[in-house]
Amino acid sequence: MGSALAEGFFAHAVVLVEGRGDGGVITGCAERSGINLGADGISVIEVHGKDNLMISDALFSALGVPCYVVFDGDLGMEDRKRESVRHLIPEQRQEKERAFERQARTNRTKNSNLLQYLGAAPTPQPSDDSTGRYTVFEDTLETYLDQHWPAWEERRQELVRTGGGIDGKNAATYLETTRTVAAEPPFLLHALLENARALAGRRPPTRRVADHAVTRPESIDDTAVALRP
Repeated sequence: MGSALAEGFFAHAVVLVEGRGDGGVITGCAERSGINLGADGISVIEVHGKDNLMISDALFSALGVPCYVVFDGDLGMEDRKRESVRHLIPEQRQEKERAFERQARTNRTKNSNLLQYLGAAPTPQPSDDSTGRYTVFEDTLETYLDQHWPAWEERRQELVRTGGGIDGKNAATYLETTRTVAAEPPFLLHALLENARALAGRRPPTRRVADHAVTRPESIDDTAVALRP
């Protein structure tokens, strides 16, 4: 993580993401809209997990570099793990399930602590949201894309199938998928990008998008965000 962090020391702002692929989606959304994050002085930095978001943010903030945080709420983590052990005998499965319950409780505590650190209400299980300081996906980025941008996963699979991408969480494949998928990205990704650029002084921030039905603007260059209660 050290070399990645060094990249942000001279940036106008940094976007901190948890893991592989997240930065590819963010950079791809920017590129398809004609935005060069590097030219704007914005570095997207992978910190390898939720545990490292706060300390990375604190480090850059101490150096005077504004930070934008992107993280997963991991709502479905416990259910996915339970499904993965259904084939085990009952004794083994129950032991694993107890461990999964503990992990889920720990994750909810991490969500609350991180949101409180970022100046928001300490919510254990946040919904999809984008503010001037952070963007959170209720479960994971991938499940959000499945639900709100299904063409993205179709394009990713096409790239893997034709040899133009690598299966699994791969930053280069996520980038190429995002750049080349025909359908437009959902609004939350536009809001993430604009809020991050605002932190670097490049754009005014969008209005908060949680708990509203949102109509995506015609262009990412429109700062007026259409909301309806």
